[in-house]
Amino acid sequence: MASETLSPVPNTSTAVALFQKAHGRMTTLGRIDEQVMALLEQRRKIQEELRAVQALINEEFDRVVRSAPEQQPGRMLTHISENARGNGHPHEEMAEAVA
Repeated sequence: MASETLSPVPNTSTAVALFQKAHGRMTTLGRIDEQVMALLEQRRKIQEELRAVQALINEEFDRVVRSAPEQQPGRMLTHISENARGNGHPHEEMAEAVA
């Protein structure tokens, strides 16, 4: 009779352990889902910022192309060259425009 009362305990312990393991995995999945959602939101924001920067680049190209007939080609090439070397600090201007 003593063996009959002890036999359900190991089965119950096994079932409890399995439920605990399943609960732990579900909790982990929930945390991963939250992280994925946060990453997707961060990706969306960065995409918006990239689109804004691209629009600024497009506007700048349009402005340069529209003003090209008014400027001497040598002067325009000098301006582009200076900006390419960093003398015009285009990154600072872009950062200010995006902010």
